[in-house]
Amino acid sequence: MGLRVELAVAKTHKYASRESGDTVEIVERPGGGMSAVLVDAQGSGLGAKLLSLQIAGRAISLLNEGVRDGAAARAAHDYLFAIRSGKVSAELDIASIDLASRSFLVTKNSETPLMIRRDADGDIERLKDSGGRIGLYRRTRPKVLEFPLAVGSMAILVSDGVAHAGSIRTSRLPLVETARHVLSGVTTAQQVADGMLEAAIEADRNRPADDLTVVVLRAFDVEDERAVRRMAMSFPVSG
Repeated sequence: MGLRVELAVAKTHKYASRESGDTVEIVERPGGGMSAVLVDAQGSGLGAKLLSLQIAGRAISLLNEGVRDGAAARAAHDYLFAIRSGKVSAELDIASIDLASRSFLVTKNSETPLMIRRDADGDIERLKDSGGRIGLYRRTRPKVLEFPLAVGSMAILVSDGVAHAGSIRTSRLPLVETARHVLSGVTTAQQVADGMLEAAIEADRNRPADDLTVVVLRAFDVEDERAVRRMAMSFPVSG
């Protein structure tokens, strides 16, 4: 019997916008494990995309060098504050599977909630702990949350487009209830991410009011665990 972890992403752009201001980058950790950096830059479209790429790239490069998640988040904030003089903000979340400590690490500089399940028998919890958006105030610091890696444990991160889905046209998407519903019918991290994204799109009546991104970390047990790592990606190509 062994423990395997999954990291999955599902995202789409704002309706009638060609570029998503959300960026997700994934990197292997030098001490073992993986990290996903989610950046939602202020605004939407190409300008927001370029900025989110810059911020995510800064954080990823530091994580790749073995810098701790909280320090990487602070450096990304300092970078944004320096180049935009405190006039532009972004939301930054780093979700990590840290094999050295056998834990989920979530570093939050965003106003969107984090949803976690601590083990296979646990319920979905909604946490709002955060250090606040980066880029606005000189002394902004991240909030670092750590949870033991256990069979059935899961972390679900969303961008603010998902958190606010449906609020313009009807009522805001109930994140915890939606996560519970999705989990009742799926098994893999990718299915969870896809289900959450689809619910957000439907809440916006198939015309997303903002860029939408879901990142899911999941741990589960396997009977015959081999040391094989897999990564897959799928994205549309428009004319």
